[in-house]
Amino acid sequence: ILAAPLYNMMLFHPSMAGTYNAHSIIGTKIENVYFNTRNGSKLHGWYLPAAKAKQIVLISHGNGGNLTNRMPLIAMFLRQGMSVFIYDYQGYGLSNGTPSIIKMKEDGTAAFDWLLSNKHYSEQDVVLFGESLGTGITCHLAAQKHVAGIILQSPYISLRDLARLKLFWLRLYPDALFSTDEQLDNAKILQQPHAPLLLVHGAHDKVIPITCSEKLFSLAQPQKTFARLENASHNDIYDVDVEQYTASVREFLRSLLYIETRY
Repeated sequence: ILAAPLYNMMLFHPSMAGTYNAHSIIGTKIENVYFNTRNGSKLHGWYLPAAKAKQIVLISHGNGGNLTNRMPLIAMFLRQGMSVFIYDYQGYGLSNGTPSIIKMKEDGTAAFDWLLSNKHYSEQDVVLFGESLGTGITCHLAAQKHVAGIILQSPYISLRDLARLKLFWLRLYPDALFSTDEQLDNAKILQQPHAPLLLVHGAHDKVIPITCSEKLFSLAQPQKTFARLENASHNDIYDVDVEQYTASVREFLRSLLYIETRY
């Protein structure tokens, strides 16, 4: 309770400014949508339906900026023939409220449920994509939903593990002092049966070290693939090694057409 304002300030860096007057991305029309969370907050998202696409990527972005900063990512998925739905957490962009880990879990669930109830996708039509902090939301959803696939970009093992990595004095605190509701434990989830998985990580990432993805890959269940981007760090991942990144995503998405999920 006492630490919440401090770690919220450290974790969340939302922006309300962005290119909200955009009408399309690489020729695909942007549909602005608003939907409510369980606690009544109104969230904003962009829905971009690719022509003849059956599957859709649900993007849970990282802790900085807002959805308008992810246009290159959206374009990459559209070029693979995938529809895209990206949303902003509470307190980000045009979404109202204030962010917290528990609220972000609710935000991700609300976005997923909106796709099923308003656009009539099935759970197995959805590929979950998480970026940095959003990988925890993606894994949280993957543990509850029977989805087509999971893509994690620059993931951490758990928030507790990442906190101890960044703030050495937290290593003195026992596990019992960390809230179990807010840990976003990716390792715990990926050790259980899950959808086909792609991990993508920059070798020079100093925000979340690539060793986190290496550990997650060793713990995860099959089917799993690891794309190590040799020249990328954390925030330049859409600009460096872009051909390898795109090829890894393309091959993974194609593989989903041939994998019979049994999890």
